[in-house]
Amino acid sequence: MNIDKYIAQFNPLIASYSHFIESHELNIGKRAKGFAYIHGFLKFIDGSVLDFKEFIEGNTRRTVKYKYGYNYRRNTKILFRYDNANDPKARLLKSFPHHKHLENGDIIESSPVALKDVLREIEILLLRNLS
Repeated sequence: MNIDKYIAQFNPLIASYSHFIESHELNIGKRAKGFAYIHGFLKFIDGSVLDFKEFIEGNTRRTVKYKYGYNYRRNTKILFRYDNANDPKARLLKSFPHHKHLENGDIIESSPVALKDVLREIEILLLRNLS
């Protein structure tokens, strides 16, 4: 997928979860040719917030996500976070650099994730908590 198509998928993806999203902000900064920084937040109907960021590079044929972080929180308390940061505490994981931080402070293995994966996980949590 080229970089423009990759970027264009964000607004429709966010709109598809509008029944759970109270407000949002999406910022797309195209840097040098073929580079972009995508970041923002989604505030959900229960007051929880997902802060996200992606650093991507692309051309007419493909897009590569170099760095990402999806931080799901309630106020300042982290509920979970996915990222591929060079975290020394995650170096021994088989999935390194990809990992997930849990609410209790543990760090576990994770496959590379995308915003759509994180939104699905949050939707399940919201449905469980709102029932």
